[in-house]
Amino acid sequence: MPPRAKSFFPRERETERRAERVQAVEDLVATRFAPRPVVSQDIPIDRIRPNPYQARREFSDLDDLAEAIRQQGFISRLRVRADPSAEGFYQLVYGERRLRAAEGAGLTTLPCDIAPHTDRELIEIGLVENIQRQDLNPLEEARAFQTFISELDYSIRTLAERLGKHRSYVEGRLALLRAPTDVQDLVLRRPDTLDAARQIAGVPDPIERQNLIEGVAAGALTSQDVRKRVSARRSEERSPILGDDAGTDREIPAFAPQTQSVQQGVAAIDAVLVSWEQLVAEEPSHAAAVQDSLSAILIRAQALLEQLALRVK
Repeated sequence: MPPRAKSFFPRERETERRAERVQAVEDLVATRFAPRPVVSQDIPIDRIRPNPYQARREFSDLDDLAEAIRQQGFISRLRVRADPSAEGFYQLVYGERRLRAAEGAGLTTLPCDIAPHTDRELIEIGLVENIQRQDLNPLEEARAFQTFISELDYSIRTLAERLGKHRSYVEGRLALLRAPTDVQDLVLRRPDTLDAARQIAGVPDPIERQNLIEGVAAGALTSQDVRKRVSARRSEERSPILGDDAGTDREIPAFAPQTQSVQQGVAAIDAVLVSWEQLVAEEPSHAAAVQDSLSAILIRAQALLEQLALRVK
């Protein structure tokens, strides 16, 4: 049977989106974890406790969902596990928005599937449930990705495959965690400025960076404007390193050759990045190839950063 056409009515479309998110989490549970015995029964709502590893604490639009439950009933089942610390109680595996909305709708019992799940599985399912939400901002998404990597030992490649994302998408989100705080604040306030924020993150001068942030936040600067300004700044920095000191008797530190070599390397990297930006702007068909190349560079850069961190200690 062909898939049903999506509704153009906002409330119906939101209902469809919720169903899609629920299905995405259920698909994860079905494919990621080994089959296990499931017992279906109705459980008193006051005996169901939230997933203790659910990082999200704010749940919006519960009134609309509660009203939909009043009108249509509680359609899909919740998945729970027996609460290991309280006999006769259960912990939610996924579906906290639906649980809260059901409480708001006045329901006293809910249809549930009871299955054994480990703490690690609850962490993973809770993270995927958050990521599937379309209102998750890029920084929240980045933190969720980082938890997968640091707490669950996922590689970037495995995480991208599990979520159905391109590896460069995951790497781009993770890069936000290394961005200056003022850039992260911009992304939190204006998630739609993500592309501009990535450009601003590479500006070391906090005053110059703040000017760009204010321009973007006010709508006075577009992503393309920011890219041009940052590229112009990089071009200025690639001027001859010792040009201003030519013909003077200023003492040159002993480490100057090494410093100059590093600066020349940075200038070369900047030149490649600028050329790639121009290439993608002029020939969008090259975007995938540039993404793959950047992904490979990021992996090598991360490995080098880890080596340097050990040496600095």
